[in-house]
Amino acid sequence: MSIGTFVTISFELRAAGKYDTALSLACSAVDATAAKLYGRNISNNERYKRFLREKMPIVTRFGFPGIQASGIRIKCINILDLRMDQDGYVGIEDILYHTLRCGLLHQCEIDARIEFIPETYIGDFSEKFRLPHHVILGLLLAVVLEECNVVESVPSDIQFQFNGQSYAVEKLWGVGGENFVART
Repeated sequence: MSIGTFVTISFELRAAGKYDTALSLACSAVDATAAKLYGRNISNNERYKRFLREKMPIVTRFGFPGIQASGIRIKCINILDLRMDQDGYVGIEDILYHTLRCGLLHQCEIDARIEFIPETYIGDFSEKFRLPHHVILGLLLAVVLEECNVVESVPSDIQFQFNGQSYAVEKLWGVGGENFVART
């Protein structure tokens, strides 16, 4: 198995609407990429969230259509077990790590308070915390575009649509996020 294998299957499952399993594999690919970048001398938690913070422009551009941000902090009133700042805000990387990634990898489930929706809506203003299912694409592209993954591969038919254009994932390995984001 390789990062490329996890990415391939995640893209396939995402296309089939199996978001929980697609997200699980995307989270594992993020884990493996963060370990390559930062080594194993820091905790998985720190590596994972550091990677997301550094790649947030990619994660948001492709994972939250209509938004491109270097960081997102939101008031998260329904997921009380997250560490929030003194004003009640938490970084989206904390939600992605603690609530999604850990739930999927340790309990094989997504927290019942999380809901995937097709549109970009980030917030916690009712019974559910809503995230666009596109977040999977944002995580996958952060992995694919990372230069340390240049030797990885996927089958040539793995593609995604963004802003009316189709992109072959195979051609994007290691090209660098800033370069790709600037072209899209």
